[in-house]
Amino acid sequence: MNNPTGYVTLDYRDALNLTVSFLLFVIGIFGIVCNSSIVYIFFNEKSERTSFNLICVYRSLSNIYILATTFIGLFLPKTIIGCSPYHPFIESTLIQVSNSLYLGNEYQIILVAINRFVAMFLPTYYNKICGIKTTLVILTAIYAFRIIILIMESVDKFAIPCNSFFDLETLAWSYDKKEKCQFVDNILTVISITFLIMTAINGATLIKIISFYKSNQSKSRETKKRIRRNVFLFLQTGLQDSLYLIDLFFMIKLSGLSTSRVWTYISGTFVWQCLHSIDGFIMIMFNERLSFLRRKLFQTPSSTQHPNQKFTVSAVQSMR
Repeated sequence: MNNPTGYVTLDYRDALNLTVSFLLFVIGIFGIVCNSSIVYIFFNEKSERTSFNLICVYRSLSNIYILATTFIGLFLPKTIIGCSPYHPFIESTLIQVSNSLYLGNEYQIILVAINRFVAMFLPTYYNKICGIKTTLVILTAIYAFRIIILIMESVDKFAIPCNSFFDLETLAWSYDKKEKCQFVDNILTVISITFLIMTAINGATLIKIISFYKSNQSKSRETKKRIRRNVFLFLQTGLQDSLYLIDLFFMIKLSGLSTSRVWTYISGTFVWQCLHSIDGFIMIMFNERLSFLRRKLFQTPSSTQHPNQKFTVSAVQSMR
C-alpha cells in the first residue's frame, strides 16, 4: 500500500506481508508442537531414553528455539508492524544464535551417521561407543563450541557495530550492508564438508544394510524384523538429512534466480522455517509413542490383538 509520499508501507497492509505473517505463525506453531512432543516423550518414557533419541531431543530443542524466537518472536512481529520491536543488537543476536544452532544441528548429522554406522558394523560395542552418557558429552561439547564462537563473533560485531537484521524488502534475514561489516562467510564450506563426511558414512551404512538384508533372506521372522527396524531408523536419518540438503540447494543455487520479494522470502525464510518444522514432524512419524507409520509397517497379529503392546526400535535394542 502506498502513502501520499509514495513510500511503500511494508507491514500488515501489504498483501505479501500479511500472507507471510500467516505462514510464519502457522508453520512456526506446527513445528513447535511437533518438536515439543519429542522432548516431552523423551523425559516421560524411560524406554525412549536412548542415545539416538537424545540426539533427536537436542535437535528438537534447537528447532524450538529457532522457531519460537527468530521466526515467531522476531520475523512475525516485524512483518506485521513494519519495524523491529527490538534493539538492533538484540535482533542481530536472535538471528545469530539461530544460525549457530543451525550449524550445531549440522554437526549432529555426522553424529547420527556415526550412531547408525556403529549400530550396523559394531553392534556388540554400541553401548560403549554410542552410550547415552558419551552422546550427552559430545552433544554438550558441540553446542558449547557453537556458543563460544557466537560470543567471540558478537563481541567483534558489537564493537564495530555490525548487526544482522530481518529485511522487510526481501522478507529474509541479511548481514549488515555497511562496507566495514563485509566479511568472508565460511558457513557454506562448513556445511559442504559436513555433508561430504555424512554421505561417506551413510553410504557405507546403506551398503551394509543391503548386504545384511540379502544374506538373511532365509533367516527367521525375528531376524528380518530386526533388519527392517534398522532400515526404518536409517530412513528417518535420511529424510532429516535431506531437509538440510534442500535448504543448502536453495541457499547456494536457487536463491539467486530472482530478486522478487516472493522468491527471496521462499528461498531465504520459508524453506529455512519449513526445515525446522518438518524436521520435528519426521521425528514424530518415526517416534515409538507417536508413529502411525510404524504401526502400519510393523503390525503383527499379536499387536492387532493387543493394541497397547509396543516394541522398542532404539538403536541399541534393535541390534539385540
